[in-house]
Amino acid sequence: MMTAIILVNWNGADDTIACLESLSRMTEPHFVVIADNSSSDDSVSRIQAWIDEFGQDNPVVRGYQLLSLDENYGFAVGNNKALAAAMQRNPDYCILLNNDTEVEPDFLSKLVDFAEDDKGAKVLSPCICYYSQKTKVWFSGGQLFFGSRKNLHAEKDLEAVGKTPFPISFISGCALFFHTSLLNEQAELLYNGFFFGEEDYEFSLRMKKEGVKMMCVPQSVVYHKVGSSQKHTNDTRGLGRIYMYYHNRLICTRLYYSSLSFLLIRLLSCPLCFKYFKQYTGSYRIAWEILKRLLRDVKMHTGFSQADFSALMFDNTYFSFETSKVDAL
Repeated sequence: MMTAIILVNWNGADDTIACLESLSRMTEPHFVVIADNSSSDDSVSRIQAWIDEFGQDNPVVRGYQLLSLDENYGFAVGNNKALAAAMQRNPDYCILLNNDTEVEPDFLSKLVDFAEDDKGAKVLSPCICYYSQKTKVWFSGGQLFFGSRKNLHAEKDLEAVGKTPFPISFISGCALFFHTSLLNEQAELLYNGFFFGEEDYEFSLRMKKEGVKMMCVPQSVVYHKVGSSQKHTNDTRGLGRIYMYYHNRLICTRLYYSSLSFLLIRLLSCPLCFKYFKQYTGSYRIAWEILKRLLRDVKMHTGFSQADFSALMFDNTYFSFETSKVDAL
């Protein structure tokens, strides 16, 4: 069996190289495809230097391929471009892995062994723990429910998850192992409409609709440096991230639920969204303006573009009004 490991890098060479060093200690045969999303720093040269120095003499690693993309395509398209390159070598399985993760040496063999034993399980999740607290669970699969999802075992001790694989209906794009039969004709897995955020929610809804079996394999353990990607943006308050996630999440519900269900889900989301917007801005008036913008956007949009991402997360021009003014109490 051969597995392609897919990494996407953007101005994150330190994390990517640490991830590659972690992967190099595994015993399961694999090859790695790294898509660099047009980094503005020296990521490409540093990653290539690591491959040249350390990536040649490991018999378990069947090669590295570094794609230097011509622009920042975001998470979904970056992964899809790397998958298209990987499929030229006809792997049996692929795993999308955040570049800010590190892994246990047997994490991949545990996934492959389970996939070979249970041919019906086409999508698997390892148990993802915090890098800073390696016995504390960040994600171990989840369950979809009306308009949202629930993470299982989040914030619990790793021992509480147990060793027995269990069914899930929601998976994180942080570490997403799958059979290559799930790829479309263009060798794509993720929905290209989202530049960043909620790609895994759309994927999970699609898998549920198609009746694809998904499982968590808790013996397989990955460590995630949670929040590492946000340090590369100007979203210091977190308002942009929460807006983008609810925006994309509601679009997913519109795509996969009936019109009536979407209207109800949108209505039920309003109080929580308003609460978050008030928390991040300190203003009832501004929170109301942001909520109105959200409700308008999710009725018209089919995705969240690179231009939207830049305006929201870097330029602070997404909203036509000031979002940092705090109302006097």
